[in-house]
Amino acid sequence: MSPTKKTKNYRSIVSSTALFGSAQVINVVMNALKVKLVAWILHSTGMGIMSLLTNAANTIQQLALMGINISAVRNISQVNETGDERVLATTVRIVRSMVFFAAIAGLLLTLAFSPLMTRLSFESLDYLPFFLLLSVVVFINIMGTGELAVMQGLRRYKQLAFCSVVPSLGGLLISVPIYYVWGLKGIVPAMIVMALVYYLAIRFYSFRDRTPRSDRPRVTLQTIWTQGHEIIQFGMVMTIGVVLGAVTTYALTAFISSTGSVADVGFYQAGNAITTQYIGMLFTAMATDYYPKLSSIVKERMSEARRYVNQQTEIVLLIVTPLSMLMILSAPLLISIFLTEEFQTIQTMTRFMGFACIFKALCFPMDYIAYAKGDRNYIFWVEAIWGNVKTFTVISTFYLFLGIDGLGYGVLCSAVIDVVVCLVLTRLRYGFHLSTESFQLLIVMLSLAIVCFLASFIPHLWGSYLTMGLLTVGCFVYSLLQLDRRMDLWALLRRFTHREEYLEESV
Repeated sequence: MSPTKKTKNYRSIVSSTALFGSAQVINVVMNALKVKLVAWILHSTGMGIMSLLTNAANTIQQLALMGINISAVRNISQVNETGDERVLATTVRIVRSMVFFAAIAGLLLTLAFSPLMTRLSFESLDYLPFFLLLSVVVFINIMGTGELAVMQGLRRYKQLAFCSVVPSLGGLLISVPIYYVWGLKGIVPAMIVMALVYYLAIRFYSFRDRTPRSDRPRVTLQTIWTQGHEIIQFGMVMTIGVVLGAVTTYALTAFISSTGSVADVGFYQAGNAITTQYIGMLFTAMATDYYPKLSSIVKERMSEARRYVNQQTEIVLLIVTPLSMLMILSAPLLISIFLTEEFQTIQTMTRFMGFACIFKALCFPMDYIAYAKGDRNYIFWVEAIWGNVKTFTVISTFYLFLGIDGLGYGVLCSAVIDVVVCLVLTRLRYGFHLSTESFQLLIVMLSLAIVCFLASFIPHLWGSYLTMGLLTVGCFVYSLLQLDRRMDLWALLRRFTHREEYLEESV
């Protein structure tokens, strides 16, 4: 690969991450402000009702969609890579038809199970109208989710980034006034209005098809079934994984509650909230571009796909490692900002979870090889079955013997096991291995993080924080230098500061 093309690949990875990462930051700020206002207007009762309705809607949406929205991204991106506009238009129509049927199924499921969900949630039928109206929310949300999959497969990233901000911004500007005027009665109407606004924004961008309306192919039910069954099969495997993940999370929290206390469950959830979840947003931002691009090349150009996975691995390490070290350094401050002084007892657990983020980051690019290739057996047996059984067993065992701190040990141990399994299986199954450059970078970044992590246990407070601080600053500087070597950051800076000169040179 030429140096110029290699530099462009690195820049593409970082630019897409920055684009969607910025959108995620906006969402966090908007949602935090919305939660504050909603708590003031609806109080705890309203927050509880809203949470139950939202969880019910999300569960039905997952079941009705059967993973079509994720598996469709792979199919659309692969067809998009061929450049055949006619086949692409057909594939998109098939996906949209399947999503429409899923939306109908979601609506009917909500209507059918509304009495049961009302009794399970509130032990009475007083809120039955809320659940009946929720069917409209489910229908619109499924339709919108399908269009997001189409846009991601077509790699319309700027539009995707804009649409991802709409729910949080609309929730603040539209939902809050409705709550203020109608109170609890406005919860479901606000959800309907927000779902509709979100869908219209997505539809505005998604329906800009490349094929003229008169030339768009018609698809029959037989065509949808014949060409869409692979999407459904792959999606069902992923749905099983999501369900098993939810069951594992519930089982783990139930085990912590019964073995220890409900307070320990709160500590565990709080530690996750200020470490894994925020790093998870970064992974989500990266995957928006990474997954469809990898899917488009992994089938026919495996050698190029391996290079791309290594490049993504390097960028992930360079971004996540300094952030992980910063979390280790500032754990007490993060707890004070996002939680209360009561939670200072989870400092050690938080540092272990922060350190584990590096190993999760290392697995992230390799895990997507199976998704891009549509390897249902790997996803089912390794990701869904083995992954969830291992996570529950390791974390619960450490908690049983070591208490609160054991939760942190368990998360770290589970992440290390994931890396070992991932490296071995992706090499055996797909012939993937870390390049020399990626491996050397891993050794350097991991060494810095290990020393920083161990320094957090130095008894002398000033010595501990001075060591962690110097190492964290050094890691940030090293990461910037490595990003500059791969992307030529100074050249990018010159483009913005001397834009006219750059345009003349390009001409």
